[in-house]
Amino acid sequence: MKIRNEKDFWSGVLFIAFGLFFAIGAQDYTFGTAQRMGPAYFPTVLGGLLALIGLGIAIKGLFSRIRDDVDKFHWRPLVLVLGSVLLFAFLLQPLGLVLALVAMMFVGALGGPDYKTKEVIVVAAVMIALVLAVFIWGLSLTVPVWPAFVGN
Repeated sequence: MKIRNEKDFWSGVLFIAFGLFFAIGAQDYTFGTAQRMGPAYFPTVLGGLLALIGLGIAIKGLFSRIRDDVDKFHWRPLVLVLGSVLLFAFLLQPLGLVLALVAMMFVGALGGPDYKTKEVIVVAAVMIALVLAVFIWGLSLTVPVWPAFVGN
């Protein structure tokens, strides 16, 4: 059988995989009932629903009249965006929140199709203001804001 709409088919397969992963992974916990839900109830039900939706999308992809092939996979954006998150995690303690966010924004922006330094500076400034407002001042998290040699 020929897959006519590859994007829908593979999206459906991905939904099925994620749904089954969470539904099966939750089986180590007690399920409970709809009235008294256990810790496994929510991930099992949502995982099952996600798998069913994925099955519908995959079947639709098999019999679709629209032909839509999957583009080639772009590794560079994936590596740079995920790498920027890891970089943030590694730099948070030694450099503090502000410098770790700046590094994350600049490395993550390199994964985009059109990197513009001025835009990254504006986005980084807005992100720093929002993160400081929400996590440091709003929630009072004890995260180093600046490097230890600068002083918090």
